[in-house]
Amino acid sequence: MNRFIGILKESLIAVKSFKLRTFFSIIGIALGIASLSIIVAAVEGAFKRAYEVVDVFGPESILIFGGSQEQKGIRVRQKTLTIDDIDELQKAFPEIKIIMPIVRVKTKAYYRGKVVETRLYGVDQNYEEAWSWYLQEGRMFTLEEIKLKENVCIIGKYIKDEIFKNASPVGKTLIINKLPCKIIGILSERGTTPTGRNLDNRILMPYTTVMSKINHDLRYISSIRIRFYEETNIRKIINEIQQFLQYKHHAKKDDFFILSPIEIINFLVTLTGTLILFLGLSSTISLSIGGFVLANLFLLSVSERKKEIGIRKALGAKNKDIMLQFLIEAVIITTIGALSGFVIGIIGAKLLRNLVDFPVHFSIEGFLIALTVSSIVGILSALNPALKAAKLNPIEAIRG
Repeated sequence: MNRFIGILKESLIAVKSFKLRTFFSIIGIALGIASLSIIVAAVEGAFKRAYEVVDVFGPESILIFGGSQEQKGIRVRQKTLTIDDIDELQKAFPEIKIIMPIVRVKTKAYYRGKVVETRLYGVDQNYEEAWSWYLQEGRMFTLEEIKLKENVCIIGKYIKDEIFKNASPVGKTLIINKLPCKIIGILSERGTTPTGRNLDNRILMPYTTVMSKINHDLRYISSIRIRFYEETNIRKIINEIQQFLQYKHHAKKDDFFILSPIEIINFLVTLTGTLILFLGLSSTISLSIGGFVLANLFLLSVSERKKEIGIRKALGAKNKDIMLQFLIEAVIITTIGALSGFVIGIIGAKLLRNLVDFPVHFSIEGFLIALTVSSIVGILSALNPALKAAKLNPIEAIRG
């Protein structure tokens, strides 16, 4: 034990003495570890965000949009879903717990000279349960209000803060598309989507009111929200609904698009995979360069320290002691590099999060992975120089 402590002290002295070698070695390792840390944090963050999004979306839920996936890509949506689809789906699939029509309209809301650009959603009385999104204040629509196409609405927290500040808006009247609408509730805060869209900037209104008084279209709706009973096999039911709607719409090709938790997770996994490929390549290059620099600096160090090695061997140091000292030096340098790289990784991850709003999540596991990789790189890089130092002839080394 005393022998090992002595070798450790010598290693620390050597690391401190050869400052330039230590600095360049640390920089090389730190850059690679920074990239590796961001990769691990991004993977953990992406999966954490994926399950958060799925939890908000509803693990046993789907959303059916009118128009095909191709039309979605070019920002065009055909009107293909009808109010009749709601009744027929409800009758055909007993697995459906809640089914709700949605009518979306981009609009502006006015109140005493204040104006907010927003999205209007025509929905029914099941909105809270359909989305697990509950009211912060007020109440939901009644069946009577939906049947009578009443001018009542529920606003998101963003609109409440922008227009009404700290005052309660319940009971006040908003002007939406020239339609006066009494506010009966406020939605709880939900935040933003992974793409940065503000979910709280919305207004809910009975879908019957939106269809008859704003869209002036009593047949077509924008989308259908479905929530199934928990034991439902999502993959199986999606295929069955797809076939049912294709048959009902007489569509050779889908004239609708079904979004489910499966697509959400697949999207985030694909996004994560792209990031891993990019950062993985950069971290591999950085660690390879760091390891190459470390190996060459240690080889140079062996040449510079021949006399020191020769004297130590003449005084009784064994080959394994010399080899162990060089390996410990490498581990010390790479550990410092790993710590520095982890700090750089945290800073880099914050920049990444601010620039592209990509989720990152640092954990102790990520740090341990970075530390382990750096130690392996250090040992492999220093192994050949350490063997070379251990095999030096003490007499020739002292003369040299």
